[in-house]
Amino acid sequence: MNYQESLTYLGGAAHFGICPGLERIRALLEKLDHPENAYRIIHVTGTNGKGSVTAMAASVLQAAGLSVGRYKSPHLISYTERISVDGTDIPEEDFALAADAVRKAAARIQEDGMEAPTEFELLTAMGFWYFRHKKVDYAVVEVGMGGLLDSTNVVMPVVSVITNVAMDHMKYCGSTLEEIAHHKAGIIKKGIPVVTAAQREGLKEIQKEAHHRESRLYFYGRDFSIDSRTRSASGQIVTLKRKDMPKELEKGMLYVPFFGAYQAVNAAVAAMAMTLVMKQDDRIGEDALREGIARTQWPGRFEVHEDRVPVILDGAHNPAGAEALSETLAEQYPDRRKRIVFASLQDKDTDTVLSFLVHPGDVVLAVPAPTPRSRTPEEILEKVTGDKKAEPDVAQALQDAVEGAAPEDIVVVCGSLYILGDAMKWLNHRKN
Repeated sequence: MNYQESLTYLGGAAHFGICPGLERIRALLEKLDHPENAYRIIHVTGTNGKGSVTAMAASVLQAAGLSVGRYKSPHLISYTERISVDGTDIPEEDFALAADAVRKAAARIQEDGMEAPTEFELLTAMGFWYFRHKKVDYAVVEVGMGGLLDSTNVVMPVVSVITNVAMDHMKYCGSTLEEIAHHKAGIIKKGIPVVTAAQREGLKEIQKEAHHRESRLYFYGRDFSIDSRTRSASGQIVTLKRKDMPKELEKGMLYVPFFGAYQAVNAAVAAMAMTLVMKQDDRIGEDALREGIARTQWPGRFEVHEDRVPVILDGAHNPAGAEALSETLAEQYPDRRKRIVFASLQDKDTDTVLSFLVHPGDVVLAVPAPTPRSRTPEEILEKVTGDKKAEPDVAQALQDAVEGAAPEDIVVVCGSLYILGDAMKWLNHRKN
């Protein structure tokens, strides 16, 4: 099986199965001799911020000189982005190798009378298999959706992380914060510490599950917090406070290479989680914590490109993400008119997302996302008042947005992670 054949194989898999719970992925991993047990795992979920926290945690482990696998979703350009070791995406030939190993295991569970695994289950098994193949020390594993029934929820981590709880994926995780938090809290394992920045109803549900599982809960505002933050040209400097630390380490400075108050909180969550890992593994120290967070790279999260005007790529696709993006834009680019290249999926609260992002004088250029779940540009523009235009694709929208911008304008690409890859391709081609 080569790389293209592996993509064809994955493309033929279902996106959702009818088999209850995690039965398929457990059976699949059993046929692979449980690769997920070959290394230590940090398990991360949350409505927003889980990708940033995953990236920071992996960077800290690398700064400590350890080999670390990272599993994330979705990808922006290539499926190989989903599985990486030591900051390098899986090579296409290794992706095909992992796919072939998992394909054979999938055939065996089907011979046993089980339903064929879904695409995400196959990818999850491939990631776990590849991490064992590369003999990593740790894997930082990001939940795909929810937590309780997510394919990744077969692991026994050294720490569980729930970044926050907000309204998203209501079709699958529930229509209230309590129901969504119940799914997120599903990653909590008996006796395993939990770190969260969830608040209010979400926090209450996580507290209940942590108590039920006899797991120590560390939550933002009580066990750790941000005292202050100062903007810099390329990020921010934050003052982190952590309880239960030696006096000289209880309060310290972190450089966070991302903009926005929400990224300061994400950094605090990552730092608290890694502090708990440090207490279990003396190979990781405070220097690695600070260096790792400072060196973190995470494309598509308030990623600024300088063209005729600033072009900002951001993965904001739900109300909480849109609110955070709006606040960061106001902080970094006050009183600047926005030309917004925007896509949205059918299961998203598009009205609320647009209400946070679009202000009087802004221009919305609506595009389709490259997925059958996308809203049409016309459907999006029905929800927009003011200056607006339907565009055939991201490249044309960006061309029009950048060339039509006044010197004091900014261009923002957001609304769906699915369009960021095309935006990156357009920007890279323009630079070359």
